[in-house]
Amino acid sequence: MNYFLVFILLAVTVMTSSVFGHGYMRSPPARNSMWRFGFKQNGANYNDNQLWCGGRSTQRRNKGRCGVCGDPFDAKIQRHMDGGRFGNRIIGKTYKSGEAIKINVLLTASHLGYFEFRIGDFSNSDTSGDKEGKLKGVLLKQVSGSTKYHIRSAGARSHTIHLQLPTNLTCERCVIQWWYKTGNSWGCDAEGCGLGHGFQETFVNCADVRVE
Repeated sequence: MNYFLVFILLAVTVMTSSVFGHGYMRSPPARNSMWRFGFKQNGANYNDNQLWCGGRSTQRRNKGRCGVCGDPFDAKIQRHMDGGRFGNRIIGKTYKSGEAIKINVLLTASHLGYFEFRIGDFSNSDTSGDKEGKLKGVLLKQVSGSTKYHIRSAGARSHTIHLQLPTNLTCERCVIQWWYKTGNSWGCDAEGCGLGHGFQETFVNCADVRVE
């Protein structure tokens, strides 16, 4: 009986564990983290490593949807969108059209899963995305050809991802979106049950760049 209770307690702990996730895009500097890299005019967000769509319960309530730059989908004021507290359209980095670029992301707590990156031209419009919250634009490929960068180990670590910019893209202001779907929550889906199955939390950052 005691072993059974221990098993139940462990199962409940795993099933209800929340991803108290931590991470942010350092290069190019995300809107939430620009203050760390000399852009003091953008203001300091001391919780810049927690842009997780409002957290697990909020994202579930919003049917998995997220703000395009990591805010809660249903927030009336999205602080990291254009016009918000940290959405000041400040260019953090300049690239050349068609070049291979290095993106750096710091995970202060790894949650497995994978990264995706998108870029869109918003020189003459506000940042926008689809119903899920993914940026309207191009899904970037790594130099290897893959669009997903998998996180295979736990622990804090700096990740450098080599991405290829489109050859036909130039913009006064483009937005690069880091989309991190975690994979360490227990759940069930059509493929079975276990870690990485079912609903997983999401972390999102936006960075304003120029492509010449």
